[in-house]
Amino acid sequence: MTKIRKHIMLEDTSKDGLSWEWLADYMKENDISTLGDGLQHLFVEYRQLQRQVADQENLAKAIAKEVKPQLDPIRIRTGYVDKNVRVLTNLLNSYLIISGMEDAIPVTDVMAESVTAKQKQVADQIHAYQVARKDKLTRSTPGDEDE
Repeated sequence: MTKIRKHIMLEDTSKDGLSWEWLADYMKENDISTLGDGLQHLFVEYRQLQRQVADQENLAKAIAKEVKPQLDPIRIRTGYVDKNVRVLTNLLNSYLIISGMEDAIPVTDVMAESVTAKQKQVADQIHAYQVARKDKLTRSTPGDEDE
């Protein structure tokens, strides 16, 4: 290994604490005798951290790729549940009107306004989610399938 001599300057009082004093403390903690060895130790540590970050990102993508197929049926079933809840709400509303219980339970229209408003709100939320999802899928790049 060839050693190259360079002139390095650091601020005495850096805002983020990186200074000659910090480097001297780091060298003491790691039992390093020369500044060159201290800097080389920092460079090696930096490379290891870069590799760890890359490995963690790859692991996160692999986990997402594995879990996504299991979550898709759940999302689809959730949509079915939403439709079935709407059907049951309509049936309950119809039953209340037909059985003459609309006087006991304040229903002012064929469909209670609160029920209609909530159904519209849920429909709007579902539509917004679908639009956002389609927009995300159209803007995704070929390398983003596993995200």
